[in-house]
Parts: sequence; C-alpha cells; structure tokens
Amino acid sequence: MKKTYATLFALATAAMLGACSDATGVSGSGNSTMRASAIGDDNGASAAMAPADGGAPRFATTTASGTVDFRARVYVQTQTGGWVELTNNAASHAVVDASGQGGAAVLATSRVEAGTYARVRVVFEQVNASLSSSLQISTGLLTGNVSVDTQGDGSITVERQVSATANAGATTNLLINLNSNVWLNQASATTHTVSETAFASAVQVTAS
Repeated sequence: MKKTYATLFALATAAMLGACSDATGVSGSGNSTMRASAIGDDNGASAAMAPADGGAPRFATTTASGTVDFRARVYVQTQTGGWVELTNNAASHAVVDASGQGGAAVLATSRVEAGTYARVRVVFEQVNASLSSSLQISTGLLTGNVSVDTQGDGSITVERQVSATANAGATTNLLINLNSNVWLNQASATTHTVSETAFASAVQVTAS
C-alpha cells in the first residue's frame, strides 16, 4: 500500500511540474499565439543583411512615398512538414505605408500549437502601390499607381525560412517586410508594373 501511495504521489508531482512548464512558456505542449504583421519597408534597418533565400539586394535610393495595398494569406510550417494557416482560410486585406513610417499592419492573430516553426509561406494577391510623389528610377520618373504583375494566376507565393519558437502561453510575432523601395525601383515607368519575380525576391520575413 505504501508503494502504491508513493507511485501516485510521484505521478501527481510530475503532472504538476509539466503544467508549470507549459504555464511559463518554457517548453512542452500547449497553445501559443502567433501574430503576422506587414510593413512597407524597414527604413534600412536590415540593409547590411542578405535577404533570406537569396532575395534581391536593397537599393540605396530615395524611399518611396505612398501606400501599398494588398491581400495575403499566411501559413507556417510545423516540424512534421504540415502547414497551418494563420489567416482563417481567407486572404487578409492590408494597406501599409510604402516607406514603413506608418508602422506595421496586423494581418492575422491565431492560436497555434507550441513548438518550432521553421518556414513561412505568404500568398499575396492584388499588390498595388500608390505613389504620392514621383520616384526617380532607372527607367524614368515613376508616378501614380504601380501594380505587381501576377502573370495571370492572380497570386504570388513567397516562402522564407525563419526561426520561430512558439512557447506555450506566449506570443510569437512574424514581420513581413515588403521592402517596397526594392521592387518599386525595378518597376517600368512606362507600364507602371513590377514583375512578380522582382516583388517576390524583395520580400523578407523575420520572427521575434
């Protein structure tokens, strides 16, 4: 009988310790919150860093003035290789300041399982920039509205490696940096369009 009580006590203690571990967000199973936000540009904060997955380098030019309007669905990849959507099975709409001065816009806040997420997928739709002042680029003077050419399929898929640890009871933030100044500098001043490749290669994603 004493041995049975000792065993039950040990099991109860282990369960309590496990619960405490989840409550403090240190490790173990449980729910976590993941928030995905987007910003037009990071104002050169990562200019010295190479973009993830071979993204295009930044351009040392005047920051574009205006807004970027788009829709996007955001997914994170689990350790088992599956994908979890953060945007509730529908594209989320956002308008961000092209220069990044207006701060970041929240695209989604979702509950996820605690754990490590190493990859993010963002599916963009209808990406359009509206310049409030002219921008001197290599093809001429860029003004007015500029659209990203989705090559007929209506969407642009961007995948980036990240190091996102979602702790139980805590919030993990994903920041999607559009790097507007990069792809706007690759636009055509004649057609007012930017290639899908130029846009996709400029986008960066970081986790904190």
